[in-house]
Amino acid sequence: MFNSISNSRETKSSRIAAKLEEQILSKKLSTGDFLPSQQELADQFGASSRSIREAFKQLEAKGLLTISQGRRAQVKSNNLDQFVESLSTSIIRNHSSNKKLIFDLVDVRTTLTLSATREFSRMPDRQATVKGLKKLTDQMFTLLPMIQQRDSAAVENFQDLDSQFNRELIKSNNNTILNAIYDNLLPLLETNIRKLKYSYRQMEKKIQEYTYICEALQNGQTDLAVALVLVTLTSLRQKVEEKFEADSL
Repeated sequence: MFNSISNSRETKSSRIAAKLEEQILSKKLSTGDFLPSQQELADQFGASSRSIREAFKQLEAKGLLTISQGRRAQVKSNNLDQFVESLSTSIIRNHSSNKKLIFDLVDVRTTLTLSATREFSRMPDRQATVKGLKKLTDQMFTLLPMIQQRDSAAVENFQDLDSQFNRELIKSNNNTILNAIYDNLLPLLETNIRKLKYSYRQMEKKIQEYTYICEALQNGQTDLAVALVLVTLTSLRQKVEEKFEADSL
């Protein structure tokens, strides 16, 4: 089941932990299952018992294993939800200023969205998702007349669709851990994004940019899609900067 791993003890323990984690997250080892004994794992990996114990500690810290004295390690969970929630809470708690936290969250969205766009534009089965993104863009467009009339409900609906567009694009990368981190940080980011004020023309421009992004994704134009997404994210960062500058006056 496991391959032999060679290298330094620290590298061995990390690699063993990664291999075991893969088995747990893929549910080859299910919740409640007991792992082989430390000696059996040491023999299978060609490692020392100390390396196995260190690997166990890493997985216990992530909420994947339960370790009890005198018993074999047991699978506690087949997902990283507890670990990701704890990580997200720690990130938020340890930031010294709200301003830095928001800029860091914008950077997270930028990194994830650009990566997702680059990978997604190369997927042969992307058309269904692109169709969904187009539908969201069309719905945003239908709200413009009401937004022009200063309809607050229409503005709120526009924000919901805008958030969903970005979420769907990021989710297209199919990276479970990054998506989980984003989901846990998303509420704080969205709360602050909703405080940003966009003019009618800026909303109209955003829809146009999203339409161009959909077309580039549909046509598999990776560089163009990434460049267009970067434009929208740069605009978001500028908006955040404007808000903090205005608040400081």
